[in-house]
Amino acid sequence: MVASVVLSRGRRRRNGRIPALARSCRLAAAIGLSLALGLGGPAAAHQAEPAAGADEAEAQRLFEEGSKAYNLGNFDVAIEQFEAAYELSHADALLYNLGQAYSKRYEVEADPAHLRKARVLFLNFAKIREAAGSDARDARERIAAIDAQLAELGKGEAQPEGPAPAPESPAKPPYRPRAAGIAGYALIGAGLVLGTGLGALGLVSAGRIDDQRRDEWQYVPLSGAREQQYADNYQSARALAFAGIGVGGALLVTGVVLVAVDAARGKTAPRRAQLRPGGLAVAF
Repeated sequence: MVASVVLSRGRRRRNGRIPALARSCRLAAAIGLSLALGLGGPAAAHQAEPAAGADEAEAQRLFEEGSKAYNLGNFDVAIEQFEAAYELSHADALLYNLGQAYSKRYEVEADPAHLRKARVLFLNFAKIREAAGSDARDARERIAAIDAQLAELGKGEAQPEGPAPAPESPAKPPYRPRAAGIAGYALIGAGLVLGTGLGALGLVSAGRIDDQRRDEWQYVPLSGAREQQYADNYQSARALAFAGIGVGGALLVTGVVLVAVDAARGKTAPRRAQLRPGGLAVAF
């Protein structure tokens, strides 16, 4: 609700002096505005002391413009007009109206600074009224309501948003093989070549030997010595295939182990692959 403001304008003599009797001018228009927070009804009139020497007519116009802006929800404009009217009249009721305008502005723009500004204005108004022996309970109630709002906002800001994310572990450097890793890759390559090469060669040779024996047997009966020769050649080819697969597989497994050990150790003590009497070993 808008507080009505009483402003006075003194009549000046022609010589510029203020006469002993001053004629006061009251603001009666637009006093029925409802600025109460959620409460309707007529506004209580808060009388202010007349402001000597101020342009009361301009202050009245500014107050009425601010009241219109308040009704339209243009609280920024209302605040600007009320403040300008206060600069001219220093009417304490305008402090109350400014407090209401800032409270409404908070409802539109939820900035706690608007509530704090409204609290200061209501508090100043209450102090002035109480010093004059007037009732300021309404202003004190509004101050208490604002304090409750600010306390609730403070609780919300104090609550942690959630557990802080765990710090990211530093990225591991890319794997760069050293001596053991290089030897492992070499053994892997040799094992693949040896196993597949000898294995394929031996199996293909064994198949051809068996086909040749069958073809020759169709035309000429094979003697015992010839049959034994084919059997020995066939077994030798198969032995070559299995030996190649076995040796290649062993080299492949050894190479994989060396690479795995080298990657797992990372930046530990230097290692190198060495050929020792007992076979291939890794030196640390």
